[in-house]
Amino acid sequence: MVRKKILQKADKRRRGRPYVIDPQTVIDSAETYGSWLRQFWPKLGHALLTARSPEGIAEAIEQHAPDLSASLAPFPGLMLSILQDRRFPGVRKEAQIQFLADSMGGQGLITPRRSREICARERNKVRHVILRREFYIECSCGYKGPALDNACPDCGTARLSADLVQGENSS
Repeated sequence: MVRKKILQKADKRRRGRPYVIDPQTVIDSAETYGSWLRQFWPKLGHALLTARSPEGIAEAIEQHAPDLSASLAPFPGLMLSILQDRRFPGVRKEAQIQFLADSMGGQGLITPRRSREICARERNKVRHVILRREFYIECSCGYKGPALDNACPDCGTARLSADLVQGENSS
Protein backbone atom coordinates (compact mmCIF):
# COMPACT_ATOMS: atom_id res chain seq x y z
CA MET A 1 0.00 0.00 0.00
CA VAL A 2 2.79 2.45 0.88
CA ARG A 3 4.73 1.61 -2.26
CA LYS A 4 1.67 2.29 -4.41
CA LYS A 5 1.30 5.79 -2.92
CA ILE A 6 4.97 6.58 -3.58
CA LEU A 7 4.61 5.60 -7.24
CA GLN A 8 1.50 7.74 -7.62
CA LYS A 9 3.28 10.77 -6.20
CA ALA A 10 6.22 10.25 -8.54
CA ASP A 11 3.88 10.23 -11.56
CA LYS A 12 2.39 13.61 -10.71
CA ARG A 13 3.57 16.71 -12.53
CA ARG A 14 5.89 18.97 -10.57
CA ARG A 15 4.77 22.37 -9.39
CA GLY A 16 5.91 25.51 -11.14
CA ARG A 17 6.21 26.65 -14.70
CA PRO A 18 6.59 23.77 -17.17
CA TYR A 19 8.66 25.80 -19.68
CA VAL A 20 11.88 27.64 -19.16
CA ILE A 21 12.23 30.30 -21.81
CA ASP A 22 15.04 32.78 -22.35
CA PRO A 23 13.81 36.25 -21.31
CA GLN A 24 15.93 37.90 -23.98
CA THR A 25 14.15 35.86 -26.66
CA VAL A 26 10.78 37.04 -25.33
CA ILE A 27 11.77 40.71 -25.23
CA ASP A 28 13.42 40.56 -28.67
CA SER A 29 10.38 38.99 -30.32
CA ALA A 30 8.05 41.41 -28.49
CA GLU A 31 10.06 44.37 -29.81
CA THR A 32 9.95 42.91 -33.33
CA TYR A 33 6.18 42.42 -33.17
CA GLY A 34 5.81 45.92 -31.75
CA SER A 35 7.70 47.52 -34.62
CA TRP A 36 5.68 45.53 -37.17
CA LEU A 37 2.38 46.43 -35.53
CA ARG A 38 3.30 50.12 -35.29
CA GLN A 39 4.07 50.11 -39.00
CA PHE A 40 0.80 48.44 -40.07
CA TRP A 41 -1.58 49.54 -37.27
CA PRO A 42 -3.27 52.40 -39.19
CA LYS A 43 -4.66 49.84 -41.68
CA LEU A 44 -4.59 46.67 -39.60
CA GLY A 45 -5.72 47.89 -36.17
CA HIS A 46 -9.43 48.31 -36.79
CA ALA A 47 -9.65 45.00 -38.66
CA LEU A 48 -7.95 43.16 -35.80
CA LEU A 49 -10.13 44.77 -33.15
CA THR A 50 -13.34 43.88 -34.98
CA ALA A 51 -12.36 40.25 -35.79
CA ARG A 52 -14.32 37.64 -33.85
CA SER A 53 -12.54 34.43 -34.90
CA PRO A 54 -9.03 33.20 -35.67
CA GLU A 55 -10.03 33.07 -39.34
CA GLY A 56 -11.05 36.74 -39.13
CA ILE A 57 -7.65 37.61 -37.64
CA ALA A 58 -5.83 35.68 -40.39
CA GLU A 59 -7.97 37.34 -43.07
CA ALA A 60 -7.32 40.81 -41.62
CA ILE A 61 -3.57 40.20 -41.61
CA GLU A 62 -3.64 38.81 -45.15
CA GLN A 63 -5.70 41.73 -46.42
CA HIS A 64 -4.10 44.68 -44.60
CA ALA A 65 -0.54 43.48 -43.93
CA PRO A 66 0.42 40.81 -46.48
CA ASP A 67 4.10 41.28 -45.62
CA LEU A 68 3.40 39.97 -42.10
CA SER A 69 1.13 37.11 -43.05
CA ALA A 70 3.94 34.54 -43.11
CA SER A 71 5.36 35.70 -39.77
CA LEU A 72 2.04 35.95 -37.94
CA ALA A 73 0.33 32.95 -39.61
CA PRO A 74 0.85 30.57 -36.64
CA PHE A 75 -0.68 32.98 -34.12
CA PRO A 76 -4.27 33.99 -35.06
CA GLY A 77 -5.77 32.05 -32.14
CA LEU A 78 -3.25 33.55 -29.73
CA MET A 79 -3.90 37.04 -31.08
CA LEU A 80 -7.67 36.61 -30.71
CA SER A 81 -7.33 35.52 -27.09
CA ILE A 82 -5.10 38.54 -26.39
CA LEU A 83 -7.51 40.95 -28.10
CA GLN A 84 -10.41 39.51 -26.09
CA ASP A 85 -8.53 39.75 -22.79
CA ARG A 86 -10.40 41.94 -20.32
CA ARG A 87 -7.18 43.87 -19.60
CA PHE A 88 -6.67 44.78 -23.27
CA PRO A 89 -6.59 48.60 -23.56
CA GLY A 90 -9.76 49.99 -25.05
CA VAL A 91 -8.81 53.28 -26.66
CA ARG A 92 -5.13 54.22 -26.71
CA LYS A 93 -3.45 52.99 -29.89
CA GLU A 94 0.10 52.78 -28.51
CA ALA A 95 -1.07 50.89 -25.40
CA GLN A 96 -2.96 48.41 -27.59
CA ILE A 97 0.10 47.81 -29.76
CA GLN A 98 2.40 47.39 -26.75
CA PHE A 99 -0.03 45.04 -24.98
CA LEU A 100 -0.43 42.87 -28.08
CA ALA A 101 3.30 42.81 -28.87
CA ASP A 102 4.36 42.01 -25.29
CA SER A 103 1.71 39.29 -25.02
CA MET A 104 2.87 37.69 -28.26
CA GLY A 105 6.54 37.80 -27.23
CA GLY A 106 6.33 34.28 -25.78
CA GLN A 107 5.03 33.02 -29.15
CA GLY A 108 2.47 30.77 -27.50
CA LEU A 109 5.06 28.77 -25.56
CA ILE A 110 4.08 30.63 -22.40
CA THR A 111 0.88 32.41 -21.48
CA PRO A 112 0.38 35.98 -22.72
CA ARG A 113 0.35 37.24 -19.15
CA ARG A 114 3.67 35.58 -18.35
CA SER A 115 5.10 37.05 -21.55
CA ARG A 116 4.03 40.56 -20.46
CA GLU A 117 5.55 39.98 -17.02
CA ILE A 118 8.87 38.93 -18.55
CA CYS A 119 8.89 41.97 -20.86
CA ALA A 120 8.14 44.34 -17.97
CA ARG A 121 10.81 42.77 -15.76
CA GLU A 122 13.46 42.91 -18.50
CA ARG A 123 12.67 46.55 -19.35
CA ASN A 124 12.95 47.55 -15.70
CA LYS A 125 16.38 45.99 -15.22
CA VAL A 126 19.18 48.46 -14.70
CA ARG A 127 21.71 48.08 -17.47
CA HIS A 128 25.12 49.50 -16.70
CA VAL A 129 27.40 50.84 -19.42
CA ILE A 130 30.88 52.30 -19.41
CA LEU A 131 30.60 56.05 -19.81
CA ARG A 132 34.30 56.83 -20.09
CA ARG A 133 37.55 54.84 -20.39
CA GLU A 134 40.76 56.18 -19.00
CA PHE A 135 44.27 54.97 -19.64
CA TYR A 136 47.55 55.97 -18.08
CA ILE A 137 49.65 57.92 -20.59
CA GLU A 138 52.96 59.74 -20.82
CA CYS A 139 52.74 62.68 -23.23
CA SER A 140 55.55 64.57 -24.98
CA CYS A 141 54.29 67.75 -23.28
CA GLY A 142 55.44 66.30 -19.96
CA TYR A 143 52.09 65.10 -18.63
CA LYS A 144 52.04 61.74 -16.86
CA GLY A 145 48.70 60.39 -15.68
CA PRO A 146 45.33 59.13 -16.82
CA ALA A 147 44.20 60.00 -20.36
CA LEU A 148 40.95 61.84 -20.87
CA ASP A 149 38.89 60.49 -23.81
CA ASN A 150 42.02 58.78 -25.23
CA ALA A 151 43.89 62.09 -25.33
CA CYS A 152 46.22 64.15 -23.16
CA PRO A 153 44.17 66.36 -20.81
CA ASP A 154 46.88 69.08 -20.83
CA CYS A 155 47.59 69.58 -24.54
CA GLY A 156 44.66 67.64 -26.05
CA THR A 157 46.68 65.52 -28.45
CA ALA A 158 45.46 62.06 -29.27
CA ARG A 159 48.25 61.34 -31.74
CA LEU A 160 50.34 58.28 -30.97
CA SER A 161 54.12 58.21 -31.28
CA ALA A 162 55.64 56.25 -34.15
CA ASP A 163 56.90 53.58 -31.72
CA LEU A 164 53.39 53.01 -30.33
CA VAL A 165 51.83 52.89 -33.80
CA GLN A 166 54.44 50.38 -34.93
CA GLY A 167 53.86 48.32 -31.75
CA GLU A 168 50.09 48.22 -32.33
CA ASN A 169 50.55 47.13 -35.94
CA SER A 170 52.84 44.24 -34.98
CA SER A 171 50.43 42.87 -32.38
